[in-house]
Amino acid sequence: MFKKYARTLKCLTLKLLRIKDNSHKISLGFTLGLMVNFVPSFGIGPVLSTLIAKIFKGNAYAGLVGGVFLIWAFPLCFYINYLVGNLLIPVEVTHANTVTNAVYSVHHSAVEIGKAFIIGMVVNVIFFGVIVYKVVHALISRHRHSLLTFVHKKWNV
Repeated sequence: MFKKYARTLKCLTLKLLRIKDNSHKISLGFTLGLMVNFVPSFGIGPVLSTLIAKIFKGNAYAGLVGGVFLIWAFPLCFYINYLVGNLLIPVEVTHANTVTNAVYSVHHSAVEIGKAFIIGMVVNVIFFGVIVYKVVHALISRHRHSLLTFVHKKWNV
């Protein structure tokens, strides 16, 4: 099973490095595609990553690769959204002693968790977006050929 995922990762990396476009468009497309994994997309993440990359003038294929690259980690991304949001806006859970208060406390807690998730999502998209863009742009603009050689010839899967 691990070998299958490693092979998929190798193929996606090769496809990303072989795209014939400038490094800015590839980095922008990949980053925007990757950031879709932090947003609830209800199964249309790869399509959404391609469209968002196209809208913002990035490479659409790089957006698709970025969207598929971390699709397996979306539960982790959602958990990170909640953790960051909870750090910025702590969620207070209220306890109820009557049925009416229980309904109110569940609704109130759900709204608080939702606020924390959305704030964490916005912060994570901006923070990870900037970091991923800078790293991918530097790697592609400076080391594309050597990375392509390394992945193709020396990365044995």
